[in-house]
Amino acid sequence: MAQRTDADKKLLHVAQEFSTCLTSRNYDEAWTKAGELNELLKEKNREGLTLPPYMVDMLAQHLKSYYYQNNVVSKARKVMSAIGHKVAEFN
Repeated sequence: MAQRTDADKKLLHVAQEFSTCLTSRNYDEAWTKAGELNELLKEKNREGLTLPPYMVDMLAQHLKSYYYQNNVVSKARKVMSAIGHKVAEFN
């Protein structure tokens, strides 16, 4: 098995921290880690990675899914808040 580069180790470390934040429902910290992971996954920053391309691509796909779901939750919160304001008008 090939030795992992520092870039590989950094990417995997941030991915693990992101995973831990999500599974422990620490969504504020997960947002921060998602930003770090996003930066590491940009094409310009992939130099030095020796991980298999499919692995890097899957991390990028999972991150994209996270951002999509985060957007869905954000929209739902706005709608629920608007409903709350409409219900408050009955008082």
